[in-house]
Amino acid sequence: MKRDYICRDCGIDTNKGKDNFYGVTEELWNKYGVGKGMLCLSCFKKRLGREFTKEDFVPCVLNYKVNPVVKSIVKPTEQEIKALFQSYK
Repeated sequence: MKRDYICRDCGIDTNKGKDNFYGVTEELWNKYGVGKGMLCLSCFKKRLGREFTKEDFVPCVLNYKVNPVVKSIVKPTEQEIKALFQSYK
C-alpha cells in the first residue's frame, strides 16, 4: 500500500524537504494529530495552538539529526545524541 504524505490540513506534500518529518509525543499526536495521516509541522503547530517546546518531541533521528527546524527547537546535547544511537544497538 502506498503511503500518503499529503498534509491533511493544508494539502502540501510532506515528503518534499526535511522539515516536515518529525516525531511528537504519543499524547500530543493522539490529541492533535490525524491518526495514520500526515500533518506538516506548521499545521501541527496551528492545531497545538502554541509554540513548540523540546518536551513536545520524542528522541529520534528525525528530531535530532534530519529536521533542521525541530533540531533548533530540541537542541540535543552530544550526550542525548550518543544515548539515542546507543539505544539502536
